[in-house]
Amino acid sequence: MIRPDLPEVNLAELRGGPEPVVLCATARLAGSLRRAHGALQAARGAVTWQALQSATPAQWLDHVTSGALLRGEIPPAGVPGAFLTRAQERSLWEQAIATDAGAAAELFDREGMALAAMEAANLERAWRIEVADALQTEEYRAFRRWREKVAEACRVGGWRTADETLAWRIECIERGIGGLPARIGIAGFIAPDPMISRLLVVLEARGVELFQLDFARGETVPAAGAELADAEAECMDAAKWARDWLARDASTRVRIAVADLQVRRRLLEAALDDVLHPGAVGAGWVAQERDHAFVAGSPLAAEPLVDVALRLLQVLVHSQRVAQVEFGALLCGTGWSADVDEADARARIEAGLRELLPPETSLERLQRGVGRLCADPALRLQAPQLVAHLGALLEAARRAPRRQAPSAWGKSFGEWLAALGWPGQRALLVAERAACDKLREGLGGLLALDAVMGRVDAGEALRQLQRQCRDHAFEPPRRTVARIEVCTVDDALAGAVDALWVMGLNEGAWPPAPRPNPLLPAELQRRAGISAARADSLAVEAQALQAAWCASAGEVVFSWAQREGERPLRSSPLLANISRRELATAPIPPHAEEPGLARIDDARAPPVGANEHIRGGTALLKAQAVCPAWGFYQYRLGAAVLPAPTFGLDARTRGSLLHAALEEFWRGRSLVDLNRMDAATRSAEIRRVVAHALAEHDRRAAEPLPPRLRQLEDERLQALLAIWLEVEARRAPFRVIACEEHHELDIEGLPVRVVIDRIDQLADGRLVVIDYKSGRNDSAASWAEARIKEPQLPIYAALAFPDRDVAAVALARVTPDKPGFLGVSEDEGLLPEVKPLAAQRRLYAEEDFPDWPALRSLWAQRLTAVAREVRDGAAAVVFDAEKDIEYCDVRALLRVAERQQQFDEAGQLDGIPHGPLSAKGGDGCSPSVAAPKDEHP
Repeated sequence: MIRPDLPEVNLAELRGGPEPVVLCATARLAGSLRRAHGALQAARGAVTWQALQSATPAQWLDHVTSGALLRGEIPPAGVPGAFLTRAQERSLWEQAIATDAGAAAELFDREGMALAAMEAANLERAWRIEVADALQTEEYRAFRRWREKVAEACRVGGWRTADETLAWRIECIERGIGGLPARIGIAGFIAPDPMISRLLVVLEARGVELFQLDFARGETVPAAGAELADAEAECMDAAKWARDWLARDASTRVRIAVADLQVRRRLLEAALDDVLHPGAVGAGWVAQERDHAFVAGSPLAAEPLVDVALRLLQVLVHSQRVAQVEFGALLCGTGWSADVDEADARARIEAGLRELLPPETSLERLQRGVGRLCADPALRLQAPQLVAHLGALLEAARRAPRRQAPSAWGKSFGEWLAALGWPGQRALLVAERAACDKLREGLGGLLALDAVMGRVDAGEALRQLQRQCRDHAFEPPRRTVARIEVCTVDDALAGAVDALWVMGLNEGAWPPAPRPNPLLPAELQRRAGISAARADSLAVEAQALQAAWCASAGEVVFSWAQREGERPLRSSPLLANISRRELATAPIPPHAEEPGLARIDDARAPPVGANEHIRGGTALLKAQAVCPAWGFYQYRLGAAVLPAPTFGLDARTRGSLLHAALEEFWRGRSLVDLNRMDAATRSAEIRRVVAHALAEHDRRAAEPLPPRLRQLEDERLQALLAIWLEVEARRAPFRVIACEEHHELDIEGLPVRVVIDRIDQLADGRLVVIDYKSGRNDSAASWAEARIKEPQLPIYAALAFPDRDVAAVALARVTPDKPGFLGVSEDEGLLPEVKPLAAQRRLYAEEDFPDWPALRSLWAQRLTAVAREVRDGAAAVVFDAEKDIEYCDVRALLRVAERQQQFDEAGQLDGIPHGPLSAKGGDGCSPSVAAPKDEHP
């Protein structure tokens, strides 16, 4: 503690007015003392009184020297230049670091390094640290170069840093300026500070009477220790404890201090909301003021509308490299353009762009993609304001000057945001309006950087704006004072309250670990007595803070966690003498079920209506066969996973190119035509059909393939076709009679549209149905199962051509390694490596598949049974093995993980042990009830 020898004066003894003045360690403590002093006067019955004069030393010194300047005690020539703000000083350090690093500047964390360098310069000056040549590291020598550059810039510009300004103001008092009060108190100074110590010496020399302000609540109370299971339990117990305090008296003030507030903020906020405002659910409660407030505020950049503005500017400033995921978030979010009128169209545009453009693209390509989607008559998308705003955004990016002053960029940024319709169409909440106003202030605040930065590009100006928004702690305006304040442990000493809970006091977190400045030798910092570099000093200060906390509240609780994940934790050694006790807190009342709600069995959906459009075709029957809920969610409700944008060509597009090339090659041809080609002719024909496939792709795509990618895909397809045609050449004679043939089927009342890749006719007139596959994991094994999970070819053989003589069905695996046919045939030798039905009895049991007509008949029965399930609304979560739904688009809706967790927690259900969820998939309603494998609704 600074100057423990000073006499103590209680806050109640101060009368307020011009003197005495109280110098406080933080601005928050100064404000808290003013409020506490006013409350004491009101409690005494006073109607009017003079406010307590409390401020930080820097604020008070500024006031005193400004008064001396106005009175003429300090001549204008005696002011040592212009005083830099923190942002200006930081900018000078960043420029010095960038100049010193040269081309490697972008590899440095300039912002973090500038902060460390500013602190090192202040420590070196305040604590009079001199680094001998033998102790100078490469980092220190770099710091010294930066310091010299900053000093030179200050000499040229006539500027003074914040520490130099503070020292000059103290010198002004030492030289005898007037305006000093007769008495000055200090409050909240725990850690030693040479500058404050020097100020106090100077004040004493000027005859000012000094004292320590005692702002304790009364008698010191012993703290209670609480050991909780983990951080979540700590937050929940602290929230319930605070709720119980508020229930005793409406005027109660409670403070919760957190050692690692940045980490626990969301966890604690959720706990306080659950306990204090359990009914505040939904958008209608957003504007409601909570009983708690985080006094440190959150970064302005984290406010949703400010975040939208910064991301819009990021897209504009860096228009040649735009991440599609960032632009997609802007499209699906609010805060700009017609965010209400065109919300649905924007969401559909975002999904469409995923298939048109790569993950990283340009603003110009994004604009073209949006225009193409809006012009597609099949999509019927109406987003005229979005198209207009994107055009304005692109035009602004093209017309922006390369370099100008930060203030000019601030003006341009504001105009661009306004032109984009920021902050959106809907009426803003009070907090949102305040956040937008703060951002506009930040845009105007770039003017302060003109003198120290000169002309900069848009990227640097935006970086400065983003940093200001990250550094500014935004506190939404309130109509009432929060009865529960949440703060860091550094801010916990801020006046008396009724109850105080300090959480997160685990070993390693409390006392905080030493953090010497990395640019100065740590040993010299320890010798100088800098607290942040000494573990013993930090422990002493932590003990002093604990004592001050115990004197500042009627009840004090210190808590710590037993574990963090799987890692066990211990309490801080400073809490060894704290008595542990159980805190009695009332439980959270259960939510009452609202009237009118009813439980329904969602294992069965409504039957398919007469006018209901069912999409999906064979994919619907496949999903229904694997898991009925999959078929219902994806193909009847329309749930789906959005496509992921990819660089180059994705697997689906590559498969389509392969199909197109094979279709072009085989249309109207036979095996005789293939065998008549010599090597040169076959190669030329392969080049032709590949070029045709690529040209068709370019014609349909948003933009043609880049030349290099086109060349690579051309070479890949030519090599693949050459390998595959060698497989085809080994076949028995055939003639291709259909490629990519479309059929409209009606299966149990369901319209099913199928596309057959290829139909070959053998010499005896029988047909072979082929489906191309370009993957390595395709299999025909499910064709023999009761629920056919790959139904495409069985549908062709059993339902598309019921009256035609189909002799074989096969998957054509067109891959560089192990190409060939997979399937089943009526006779031997129809397709290479495809065995006849009689030779596959291990898969096709004779009792079920006695002959080829029986196979086709049983396929038809099983496929129509699955289609009947769809028609009747079967939608249970039932599947044979979890690997079957590994690539399910709607897997999250199947609640597999939740059900497995329930099984794991229950251990047994009805006396039957439960392992991993597989055949017992459940009834789709109650996740704790399992349905047997053969009970498909």
